[in-house]
Amino acid sequence: MDSPNARQQIRYGGGSPDPRETGARQHARDPNDPSAPSPTLDRRGFLRDSAGGSLALALATLLPAGCSADYPQAGQDGVPLKTLTDKEYAIVRAAAEALLDGVPADAATIAAAIDRELDLVGDPVRTDFKSMLGLIEHLTVLSLRRRTFTELPAQARLDYLEDWSKSRFALRRGAYQALRGFVVYFAYVRDETRALTRFTGPLNERVVIPVTPVDFGEVA
Repeated sequence: MDSPNARQQIRYGGGSPDPRETGARQHARDPNDPSAPSPTLDRRGFLRDSAGGSLALALATLLPAGCSADYPQAGQDGVPLKTLTDKEYAIVRAAAEALLDGVPADAATIAAAIDRELDLVGDPVRTDFKSMLGLIEHLTVLSLRRRTFTELPAQARLDYLEDWSKSRFALRRGAYQALRGFVVYFAYVRDETRALTRFTGPLNERVVIPVTPVDFGEVA
């Protein structure tokens, strides 16, 4: 059985870095170049690996924390949170509702799964992801919107996230990819989406392997 560290390396990257990536990092990415590669989410995090990442992390610490009265979704869903705050859970849930329109996946279930995953993976991914959620919630002004992300209707939330995906700034594109990646992953690994992915299930669901008792005789 894989150890937790091994599973973390498989999902978020690990081992020796690709020499091509190492070489690429020697050259500063132009944050104004939309063709430049976006930061990726791995065990090193993604905000601190992008232009303006340190500034974004600092900005995130200045954002209002919010309270359960303002963000009651976790309580209403009956989800005991492990690492996300009530506010962060509400943001993830709102993103899942927008990104999974038409997909047979429950937004609350996806948000709860992401909360558990972040608790397992730890920092720096956890800190970066939580900081990114605060930026997405409050930087709606960049898309000329007056309300916060969670206050927007679903289609407006989707349009806003698409603004992030097409931004000329690598940090915003990377943040979108990280959020969407988490949401989509935990939606499409669920049984409810098998009809869409055409996944027929694991082998033990499709093949019955008979168990034959073996007599090893008397054991000394």
